[in-house]
Amino acid sequence: MSFYSYDISSGQLPRKTGTLIARSLPADGNRIYVVETPPDIEPVTLDELKAFARIKYTSEDTLLEGFITAARMAAEEYTGRAFISQTIKMLMDYWPGDVIDLPKPPLASITSIATLDEDDAETEYTSDNYYAVTAAVPGRIVLRQSVTAPINTSRDYTGFLIRYVAGYGDAAADVPGPIKEGIKVWASIIQATRTIDPKNPPPEARVFLDLYRLRSTMLR
Repeated sequence: MSFYSYDISSGQLPRKTGTLIARSLPADGNRIYVVETPPDIEPVTLDELKAFARIKYTSEDTLLEGFITAARMAAEEYTGRAFISQTIKMLMDYWPGDVIDLPKPPLASITSIATLDEDDAETEYTSDNYYAVTAAVPGRIVLRQSVTAPINTSRDYTGFLIRYVAGYGDAAADVPGPIKEGIKVWASIIQATRTIDPKNPPPEARVFLDLYRLRSTMLR
């Protein structure tokens, strides 16, 4: 049998211990994350894409809107960022420390932190115990001094839940111009070629997107 142990005052990473194994665990808490609530709009409108690509006809408008969404999602993965406001759900196997970096910056706000039992019932961790650092890239949750970190004895895996809002804002105008240009370029190339490689933007789009790419981004 093995278990996670962590003394937040020691500054040491947690270790998984047992009769046969004892090894350091990842500093991110074995995190996984998904977009729980996607953005309400796209950073680039249909009219903007059509003007950029000099498309006059209307017969493929629905298809073009799909190309915009595909290009935006691929651009977010490539840059490691969130563009329009969206809710991220992140799960961890254990609480890794007093500072936690959150994927897909920029961080707008923390919605909640909770522990989960094996029926997925949530027990909220009081927001008085932590604060958000939204100016950092990536954004951070920081536990206040002299507080006890969340503890979960009811579930061995994915027992810690963090919900937060990420993105530059609710409006397309909030998204930096180069990102929007990169999406337009990529979507227009998808329209012309009818193909997309989501992990490798075309060079013409990369010129813009590289300005905002997080160098430590791990493509999933």
